[in-house]
Amino acid sequence: MEDILIEFINELEQKTVSLNNKNSMIGPQSLIRRLRNTNLETEDEQLLLFKIVDIADKSEMIKEKLYDLLTEGKSLENIEMGIEIQPPRIRKDEGNTYLDLAMGAIKRREKTESGIELKEKISFVFCEAKWRSDISCDVTYCSIRNQLQRVIENALLFAGDNYDGEIHVTLITPELYKENYENGVFTRFYAHKFKEYKDDIKRVFMRELDAIEKIDTIPLISKEKSKEIIFKNLEKLELHWVTFEDILKMIKESIECNEI
Repeated sequence: MEDILIEFINELEQKTVSLNNKNSMIGPQSLIRRLRNTNLETEDEQLLLFKIVDIADKSEMIKEKLYDLLTEGKSLENIEMGIEIQPPRIRKDEGNTYLDLAMGAIKRREKTESGIELKEKISFVFCEAKWRSDISCDVTYCSIRNQLQRVIENALLFAGDNYDGEIHVTLITPELYKENYENGVFTRFYAHKFKEYKDDIKRVFMRELDAIEKIDTIPLISKEKSKEIIFKNLEKLELHWVTFEDILKMIKESIECNEI
């Protein structure tokens, strides 16, 4: 599985090497420069995801198709994207969340390199990518706050109050683990949480929120208002699970059809 993904992305990178990047990617620029000059030779989910996003940065068509794939059919134009980017901090005594990938109607937050904010209240997606690793079941100051819950919570509060657009959170993994999940074999913790959230997101998520609140180690900033926004925005949340293989296949087909 690992060798196939490595071979696949390296082949696609070679086919697009002559094209210019638009250098529009939001994120730590020193990291972006380093990743751009690093070959994918071992299992490295950050580098694999970067290589995908870097190709998309060369083609508006592929960027739009990537967004469509990550949101399961929701189209958007004038897409901004970034890796290892940070929405505003939402909890006291907890650092900013670093998102593996975010795309949509977002923009760089002023006076930051990797901070983001909404550009328009239309649509965005926050992504959590895993190769062979699993999501964390806890964070530094809260033993019951899992990594996927943190990403979802950030998406709900990033949208803010009176948001009437789309909110997407997407898990990106190799197809092996998604196929196992679809066959009822949960080999990863994220598979368990994904099913819980898909089955009854509002009930499960609000109960988790109450449990985290009882521990009181990382309280929400503006607690009552934040909980109200989370509750309302849960109605707009859409969860997705996309595979690296599906993304790479889309890019390959786009290249073969001269859409880049």
